Amino acid sequence: MSLIINPNAPPVPPQEKRVTLKTRSGEMVSADLTLQDDKGRQSAAEYIHHLFRSIREKLGEVVITQVTESADPDDVAENKRRILYIAAFHDSMFGTFNRVTKLPEEERNEFVEIFLLAVATLMPGRNILVDLGKGTISDGAGLS
Repeated sequence: MSLIINPNAPPVPPQEKRVTLKTRSGEMVSADLTLQDDKGRQSAAEYIHHLFRSIREKLGEVVITQVTESADPDDVAENKRRILYIAAFHDSMFGTFNRVTKLPEEERNEFVEIFLLAVATLMPGRNILVDLGKGTISDGAGLS
């Protein structure tokens, strides 16, 4: 497969996004982000894939590498599943997305910032809602 670069293609305009994560207890954390381009999609997919595998291994789950298992930025369904798994783990084990958490504040803030950026990069829509109570990721445009 070859990559064709079109130097005359217009640049992708920056995309404004809001990501809100609602914990099982109802607390919310959100970030307003501006994605300058779509060049970070592969890195975001690899980050989510790495977190997903690491958590599964730490929990003692048998992780068998499959040829089809990869960090595919275009596999929205698989990325949703991984994001929900990671967020639910962090919510239940550390309370990462709550005001009171078991993690040191600096570590928590850094994780939340990077995680929400990865979510914004991989998920379609401008107003993304990760709802751990419902186990869904959706366009949260109707969120009040």
